[in-house]
Amino acid sequence: MSGIYTILIFFTSFTFSLLLVPLMIYLAKKKQIYDLPDKGEITASDSIENNIPFTKSRRMHTQPIPRLGGVAIVAGFFISVSIWKLPSNMALIYCCSFVMFALGLIDDIKTLTAKIRLCIQTITALTVVFFSNLQIQNITFSSDITFTIPYILGIIISTFIIIGSINSINMVDGLDGLAGGVVLIGISLLSYLHFLSTHNLNLIIVFSIPIIGAILGFLKYNTHPSSIFMGDSGSNWLGFMVGVFLILILNNETVSEHNSRWILENSTKLNYFPILSVLLCLSIPIFDTAHVIILRLIEGKNPLKADTRHFHHSLIKMGFTHAQSVIIVYFLMIFFGILGILPIAYPQYNLNWTPIVGVLLSIFCIVFSVKLTDGFITQLSSYKFFLVSNSSAGPKITLFLKYWEHLNRYTIYLILLATPFLAGVVPKTISLVAACMALIMICTIFIKKSDSFFESLLIAIASTVLLIANNSNVIWIEIFGTKYNLQHAYNYLFIWLLFSTLFFFIFTFKRKYLIIAPTDFLLAILPLILLLLPLEYQTEYKLNIIALRSLVLFAALRTLSKRHSRFFYKIHFICIIALAWIALTTLAGLRLVY
Repeated sequence: MSGIYTILIFFTSFTFSLLLVPLMIYLAKKKQIYDLPDKGEITASDSIENNIPFTKSRRMHTQPIPRLGGVAIVAGFFISVSIWKLPSNMALIYCCSFVMFALGLIDDIKTLTAKIRLCIQTITALTVVFFSNLQIQNITFSSDITFTIPYILGIIISTFIIIGSINSINMVDGLDGLAGGVVLIGISLLSYLHFLSTHNLNLIIVFSIPIIGAILGFLKYNTHPSSIFMGDSGSNWLGFMVGVFLILILNNETVSEHNSRWILENSTKLNYFPILSVLLCLSIPIFDTAHVIILRLIEGKNPLKADTRHFHHSLIKMGFTHAQSVIIVYFLMIFFGILGILPIAYPQYNLNWTPIVGVLLSIFCIVFSVKLTDGFITQLSSYKFFLVSNSSAGPKITLFLKYWEHLNRYTIYLILLATPFLAGVVPKTISLVAACMALIMICTIFIKKSDSFFESLLIAIASTVLLIANNSNVIWIEIFGTKYNLQHAYNYLFIWLLFSTLFFFIFTFKRKYLIIAPTDFLLAILPLILLLLPLEYQTEYKLNIIALRSLVLFAALRTLSKRHSRFFYKIHFICIIALAWIALTTLAGLRLVY
């Protein structure tokens, strides 16, 4: 398998999901398939944003919202894996996942009882575990502590994982973009963990990459204020797939190619997957669901009955807005996931303690959030020591911050316009990609955009191509007989931009123009996909450095884009010029003669 499959499968699932969501919105409205708000209740988000009395409500929306988004996600996934290659012995996994999707779709149209849902979930989970040999075989806590699981107990544990995963994703689906973003981050972290241990992309290509693409296409319409919900069809299917992926990783499964067929099989190489590291990749849904169910059981209530004690409800109650609450969950998911992955990424440093710290911190955050009073953050914001007060919110900005902002903006321009001095003659593959991106950006520059999603996506991809090109060659400058590597100076620009952006964000946190949508946050982690490409590509193009540079650059771009509406258009033109230069240098022999 080549790295090109990663890109093709991702963009296929992303494109079909993106195109099918508007159709699902139309069908849901025509058939009156809506997720209705709780009658006569005001959500916490509305209470905070509109200064009206708050009444407890499990649902955060106040208008009927179509709930067929799961159809687009599932269709995008299956179309993608059908067009490309599908492992022959994974058919049962995909079929059982479709049963979960159908169960959720029926529940979206005609509400089913919790007992019926749980019964069908159990039968489906048992079927896929038993007939696909997905029983848990070992549980590893560290390199020295591994327990072998008996066959029957392994079946029970695997079934529990799948059922728990389905209901965890269903329970976390309480805010716009939350469930989709949580699964996208969780699947990405699990994929990275799997890749670090196996250096094998095959399982990720046929399983997680099409899921990531399909979710990202759906999230374009699911970010607050949402145009569509994924519904139980989407949450059931995603929960099932996440549960199966957890088992595949714990069982050390990989996909191999035999006689032009892709086969799912147990890896012959013993890989190291600590259970705590795996759990931390899905920290918020796992620990939040466990916490809520324990509370309900202690109180003698039905553990499957919905209430408002989930972590995202607590964030809303504390005073965060809808979008802020979603971003906080995203951030914590990534933070705890990194703590879990560190021992695998850096085994030479003996970091086995970081997953334990991650588990303790995640449990503390979830338990402590329930204890905080209503409007805690709103009360805290009145203290200037912690945050800029609300009186300073708005478009006004001090002279100091104004020049600070200008400095960040021109640093970004310098990073992108350094291409003629740093790129040199790049490999032909990069120049072809640059030429294609330049043409796409030329064609889209005059298209009126209702939001910044596509613009952010284009610039994220274009800037990543530019950074790869700028790092393709070592360029030296000689001053008074001493040679200096320009790449080192280029690195200093990113270090400066990182710290400058971080402190600028802190100082302007409460200003109304500084609004980062959840989709922007998710797009910022797209450069990490570079780390899932084959090792030879990573080594040749130094993709570990490029991923870090891309993250810093994209974060800086987003902190400035809301204040200056034309800022992204300027970046768009700069990217076109730099991409065209790269293409002309390699493909047309353009040269600068000094």
